[in-house]
Amino acid sequence: MKEILFTLAILLGISCENYQKDQNAIKIQKFGDNNITEEGAITGNQLMEILEKKDSVQVKVIGTISDVCQKKGCWMEVDLDEENQMLVRFLDYGFFMPLDAAGNTAIIEGIAKVDTLSIAWLKHQLEDAGASQDEINSITEPEISYSIEEATGVILK
Repeated sequence: MKEILFTLAILLGISCENYQKDQNAIKIQKFGDNNITEEGAITGNQLMEILEKKDSVQVKVIGTISDVCQKKGCWMEVDLDEENQMLVRFLDYGFFMPLDAAGNTAIIEGIAKVDTLSIAWLKHQLEDAGASQDEINSITEPEISYSIEEATGVILK
């Protein structure tokens, strides 16, 4: 009987240790194409260098999420470097990002391009972000921006 109790105590201890390791593991989530991998991902700076020579390019780019649509997660902004951001929308609204994803690292796959954001879109973004009417009304010119308008997959770390 003592041997059985001793064995159970050891198994319980191992189980608790494995549970603790699982709790400390980094949780990686995939959205959209579940076959997306990190392999071949480039930095925001590398993407901007490529887009200096091409209008668009199929890429996987890594960056930190700075903002997410707070209504349903239908778009996000990702930092490419200290000054530039990339707007990301999702293919056919096929998936959305968690509303609390800002601050996480993301690897986004899709066709990246340099884009002109309309005044209407910029105002829509501010409305979704809960900006004041004065801030929304201050948008008077379109903005040049990097974007992936139809991301096919995202890895969220």
